[in-house]
Amino acid sequence: MFFNPRSICFFSLLILSTTIVLSSNSWFCSWIGLELNILSFIPIILNKNNQQLTEASIKYFLIQALASVIFLSNAIMNSFYYFSNSIFILMITTSLLLKLGASPFHMWFPMVAEGLSWSKFLILATIQKINPLVLLSIISWNNNLILSAALLSSIVGALGGLNINLLRSMMAFSSINHIGWLLMASTMSNYLMWIYFIIYMLILLPTTQLFNNFNLIHLPQMTTANNINNLGKSLIIFNMFSLGGLPPFLGFLPKWIIIKSAASAFMIPSIMILILSTLVTLYYYIRISYNSTLISSNLWKKTSHLKINLMTKFTCFVSLFGLMFSNWFISL
Repeated sequence: MFFNPRSICFFSLLILSTTIVLSSNSWFCSWIGLELNILSFIPIILNKNNQQLTEASIKYFLIQALASVIFLSNAIMNSFYYFSNSIFILMITTSLLLKLGASPFHMWFPMVAEGLSWSKFLILATIQKINPLVLLSIISWNNNLILSAALLSSIVGALGGLNINLLRSMMAFSSINHIGWLLMASTMSNYLMWIYFIIYMLILLPTTQLFNNFNLIHLPQMTTANNINNLGKSLIIFNMFSLGGLPPFLGFLPKWIIIKSAASAFMIPSIMILILSTLVTLYYYIRISYNSTLISSNLWKKTSHLKINLMTKFTCFVSLFGLMFSNWFISL
C-alpha cells in the first residue's frame, strides 16, 4: 500500500499535518494542520474503486468536517472575546473528542473502521489520533469533561465489543477503550499519555499485520481458516492478550504506570472503572483464543513455517517480550 508514489505523497502530507499541529502557536494554525490531515487521509482511503471504501471516506469526511467547523468557529469567536474561557474550553474539547472518536462521540468510529483494510485501520487508530491528542494535552489539566469522556469511553469500548463477529468492529471498540486510558493519562501527565500511545502503536501494528497477512475479517475465520498454522494463531492470540494489558506482555506496562500514578493522585474510583472495563475487553480476547484453540481442527498441524515480514516479526517480539526490557519505565 505504502510503496507507490500516490500513497507516499499523501502519507507525507499526513506527517506534515502532524508537524504543523505540533509547531503551531495559535488555534488557527492548528486548524490548518487538522484540515490538511483530513485532506491527506481521504485519498489514502480511496486508493481503490470500492463501495465500502467510498462509504467509509464519506462518513469520515462528514464527521471530521463537522468537528472542524466547531473548532474553527469557536476559535474565531474566542478571538473576538464573544465566549468566556470556560465555554471556549468546552467547545474546543467537544470538537477534539469528536475528531478522536471518544465517547459519547464514538459512533462514527466503528462504522468507518468496518469499511477499511487493516493497514488503513492502523492509520485511523494511531496516526489520526496524534493531532487531537496534541491539542487535548494543552487543555487537559483540570478538565472534567476529558475525565468524564475517559471513563465513558472505557465503558463503551468494553461493552460495545461484546458479541461482535466482525474483527475490525471489535478492534474499533477496543481502540475506544484505549482512548479512555489515553484521556485518563492526559489528565495526569502528557508524558504518561505519549508513553501509552507509543506502546499501543507497537502492539497494534503486529496485530493488524497478522490479521492482514492471514486475510482475517470475521471472528469465525479464526477457527475455520486453513491458512493459519499453530504458530500464526499463537502469535495472534498473544498479541491480543498484550493489547488487552494482560501480564507478562508489554501491554501491561502502560496500564500499570497509569494505575500507579492515578493511585498516588487518589483517583481510585476512576481507575477502578478503567480496570473493570479492561477486564471486559480481556473477556472477548480470551473468548477468541478459547474458540481458536479448542474448536479449531488445524491448530495442531505439524507445519510451523510462518510467512510474515521482518518488521512484523520484530514488533511481535517487542509486544510479547518488551516488558522484560522496560524496568526503567517502572521507576517513573
